[in-house]
Amino acid sequence: MSSTSAAADSQGGQRYYLDCAAGNDAAAGTAQGSAWRTLDHVNALVFHPGDSILLRSGTTCQGTFSPKGSGTEDRPIVAGSYGSGARPAIVADGARAVVFLHNVQYWELRNLDISDRAAGNGTSRTGIYVLLEDYGTGHHYVIDGVNVHHVVGIDATGPANEDSAGILFKATGSTVATGFDGIQVTGNTVSGVDGYGIATSSQWSLRPLLTSGTNTFVPISHVRIAGNRLSDLGGDGIVVQNGIDPLVEGNVIDGFGKRATAFHAGIWSWNSDRPVMQYNDVSHGSSSPPAFAFDVDIAAAGVLYQYNYSHDNAGFMLLCTNPGEKSAGATIRYNVSENDRGALFGTTELPLVTNGCGSVQPDVRFYNNVIHTKYASGLIGNFGETAVAYSNNIFSGRPGGSTIGDPMASFDHNLYFNVTSAPTVDAHAVAADPAFVRPGAGPLGYLLKCGSPAIGAGVLIAGDTGHDFLGFPVPHDAPPNIGPHQSPCVHV
Repeated sequence: MSSTSAAADSQGGQRYYLDCAAGNDAAAGTAQGSAWRTLDHVNALVFHPGDSILLRSGTTCQGTFSPKGSGTEDRPIVAGSYGSGARPAIVADGARAVVFLHNVQYWELRNLDISDRAAGNGTSRTGIYVLLEDYGTGHHYVIDGVNVHHVVGIDATGPANEDSAGILFKATGSTVATGFDGIQVTGNTVSGVDGYGIATSSQWSLRPLLTSGTNTFVPISHVRIAGNRLSDLGGDGIVVQNGIDPLVEGNVIDGFGKRATAFHAGIWSWNSDRPVMQYNDVSHGSSSPPAFAFDVDIAAAGVLYQYNYSHDNAGFMLLCTNPGEKSAGATIRYNVSENDRGALFGTTELPLVTNGCGSVQPDVRFYNNVIHTKYASGLIGNFGETAVAYSNNIFSGRPGGSTIGDPMASFDHNLYFNVTSAPTVDAHAVAADPAFVRPGAGPLGYLLKCGSPAIGAGVLIAGDTGHDFLGFPVPHDAPPNIGPHQSPCVHV
């Protein structure tokens, strides 16, 4: 692809224009007035560092966008928009992927509309599919301000499958160790997709924590998935596999597990080290099969869930590994579960915190959370042998009473309200109305009225975060409040 006739853009590359309504593939493509016409023309070219491919706003391009070429660290290739109006649309017709980046790196996708108009046919489909096969480590992938919608696939997930997803990064192959370094997925909307909403996946997964993996472990590092809105998801919401210190924050998920054939969760990570999931709002997970807001899963080490809001889901937290596999610690703190409702799995009623599939998970701490429900008969249940340490939590059951049944767990300084059988092992239990400001009205509804029995009734937790759900400091020289709020009490 010649660069001699193109004006250099701000990255030192070339700016190319695509107008699928009025362009001409015989034109130079280097100015708005000489834009190209079709995706087929663009897909036949090889782009270079610093290049931009800009689609005209308000137009629709039919087919798959599968460009070639890679950028560099200081000059990524950017696909975006020009002009005013709605995001330019790329609409496939039953393709495996609408946007397909294969064995390329240093790419950014911005301000596009991605969909597939075809009805489902029992095969997997993905909106944006970034696939590395025997490639080595791919760097710098940015997806920002993109709308991915109506990509009808199937409930297929996992590195051994042909996944369906809204946005998927996948590492495969068997001869060249392959992974990702630098994934940012921010400010996007994903709706009406199946399988995953947003995910990373890898066949380079074998390590001591995952003895059933394939190929020696290759990390997926520097992952940030933030500020996205996801809805009407057939399966999971956001899933990170093989992540090293991934950050999933500030996302809103409303409706997942909608077309599922198995358990799903709104946000979870597996075969990952030190994943942080925080400030997310997860709601309306399906009841059949059960869809939990969050999951501590197989081969996960140092998992942290904090400052999240779960509501109107089948369940709040699932702790589950595969038989014979390991995990290595999880902390669940300063979260709000509101009116999650419980669900049936066959004839078994699952509580809001369900513990007990697969192997024992060591060092799981659950503190300073609130679980408040009008519906669920069970708040906590254990079907295995993992011993969770519950401290400083408020358990507020349905008016007729809810149960806590976990003989393996330890309980200390928790408050129990509308709980029919508080654990007798909690030597510092508080059995009283917590005096919430307005339960059922969102996270602020669980602020404490002055005089609440939860005020100053907790126990100091070693290694605590330093601040609560709203950012108020956690005391280090006096007993904290029970629950997620350490802010001053509310006079009413």
